[in-house]
Amino acid sequence: MRVLRVAVLTAFALSVAVTALALFVFRHVHALHIVHVVLTTATFLLIALYLLKSAEIASLTAYRELRQRLTVDSSVAFIAHLQQGSPLFNACAGALAKSGIYVKNAGVLLTVSKLEKIAATGNSRLREGYEVTKSALGKLGVKLSDDAENAAVKIALGAFAPELDAAITQNKVTHLLKLVYIARVYEKSLRRARIFAICAAVAAAGLLAFGQFTYAGAAIALWAAGGIFAVRDIERKTAKLSFEKIGAGQTKSS
Repeated sequence: MRVLRVAVLTAFALSVAVTALALFVFRHVHALHIVHVVLTTATFLLIALYLLKSAEIASLTAYRELRQRLTVDSSVAFIAHLQQGSPLFNACAGALAKSGIYVKNAGVLLTVSKLEKIAATGNSRLREGYEVTKSALGKLGVKLSDDAENAAVKIALGAFAPELDAAITQNKVTHLLKLVYIARVYEKSLRRARIFAICAAVAAAGLLAFGQFTYAGAAIALWAAGGIFAVRDIERKTAKLSFEKIGAGQTKSS
């Protein structure tokens, strides 16, 4: 990150210096105009790289916190098995991990987000929280099933195991609701990110076609900035979850 910061500041300083020369000293030197365009475009592209790296670092906050906790709490050892992916996945998987919920990869989250029926090994009607979880899931359009063997996603209440798609290590059936909610947050965030990326790509391509290289670089930098906002939005939506917050969040997004 330090190298990127230095590169951004250097490119910016050089572009300002060249601009000043072109405006006040060598007004009609075409070569200076070309250098100005190159340096300004490079500055925006370096800013984009810096923002992308910043989004990745921000999304891994929960991973770092849980690895530090390993020194005093062995129950978070599953964090060593949790894959890293895009900043959106890292933010959602990290939010789940802080509640002791392990998910194998982004594909599991996408599958969970579309489930109409969910089941978990170790669950039963006699468990505390079963009925309230069943009712809350029902309001989200998801049926709580007792048939874990034929479930689309292998989920277990209890100890983590590498062969599972998801594990609720705190052994709380109510955390099934949190898993479904955050999986849906991930799916919606991913969909919005793809739409934004397509719009940015079209805008950049259009600007390049008209020779507007600097503005095309700015469009790419703006797209990269969207990654940070997306990570922060996920953090906001997944912080201090309750039955009421989950219900309200699903109502607004439906």
